[in-house]
Amino acid sequence: MADTGHENIPSLEQDAYHHRQIEGDRTDVEIVTRALELEMNVVLKGPPGVGKSFLTRYICAMTNRPLYRVTLSETTYKEDLLGHLHLVSSDGGDTVTEWIDGPLTRAVRAGGVLLLDEINAADANTVAALNAVMEQRATRSLTIPQTGEQITPHEEFRVVATSNPGYQGTYELNDAFEDRFRHVKLSYLPQSVEADLIFDRTDLDRGKEAQIAELVSFASRLREAYMDGELSTPVTTRELVRIARFMEDDFMPLQEAARSELVARVDEYDESLVRTLIDKRL
Repeated sequence: MADTGHENIPSLEQDAYHHRQIEGDRTDVEIVTRALELEMNVVLKGPPGVGKSFLTRYICAMTNRPLYRVTLSETTYKEDLLGHLHLVSSDGGDTVTEWIDGPLTRAVRAGGVLLLDEINAADANTVAALNAVMEQRATRSLTIPQTGEQITPHEEFRVVATSNPGYQGTYELNDAFEDRFRHVKLSYLPQSVEADLIFDRTDLDRGKEAQIAELVSFASRLREAYMDGELSTPVTTRELVRIARFMEDDFMPLQEAARSELVARVDEYDESLVRTLIDKRL
């Protein structure tokens, strides 16, 4: 898309994201970009820390799409998406009400991507606000109940949602709503790629490649434990990068850096197991 200079277009480098193959010769970037071109909304599914939100930011940056992001929870209401009436002082000194667009309304007007993080953490009433605006282009619309305004969404408006299936505190989305999305499943990067990413995002000396390979293998073991229900806290690539940052300039050895990051990060019920695994495997 042409660069309009819109203030909500993310700024990222071309090599900021590691593309991963997920279907044949096609990568996650290609599939999601194609879906958006075909006027589809997309839901990215996968465990925490696989880069679902970052993938969306990257695609918006590379395709010049404005991005509006909302992290959903059980305390998110329709008004948080649509907007609200706000009391302001007029030039004459009187107090008047003024409508302030929320992220959904702004994305609809601008033709941007609305990124809904953790869509399965929101209740059904909140999600219902998206039904009419996610219809086929000829029939979709957005109505602001407080003002009566009816908006025809910009032709480039899209919704991208992220979902952590089975994650504690989430809801099951109904089939009719899920059918409005093109589903894309993401998993953690291959260990060799994740190790390269850690070096790309830190100033760590390449002489520590063997230690980073150990760290990534260790993270894979923790992720298996999380998926099997042994751990209640996932381990993300961001945490591995932070561990590596504390290994820079020999500030901390691997085991100490991992312990200082992960033990403080995990749920208190996981501390003993994580300490034991660090001592045995690192």
